[in-house]
Amino acid sequence: MDFVKGQLVRSKAGRDRNRTFAVMAVEGQMLYLADGGLRGMARPKAKKTRHVAPTATVLQGESLANDKQLNEAIRAYDAEHPI
Repeated sequence: MDFVKGQLVRSKAGRDRNRTFAVMAVEGQMLYLADGGLRGMARPKAKKTRHVAPTATVLQGESLANDKQLNEAIRAYDAEHPI
């Protein structure tokens, strides 16, 4: 699976299991993830691709402008797609 910037993913492993993140960057098998809350865009979390489950949702434009808008977009997604 190819990941793209802005794509929403759910963590499958680690203490952040079942949390939703947005992909900020892709480098080989590593993804850099942010959620606008605990993990802001300024310091994204590095996670291997095998430890996340991709979704079909890709955030565009203003949703990736700052942490607050990113967090609101992820909360809206979680409300529509509960675990």
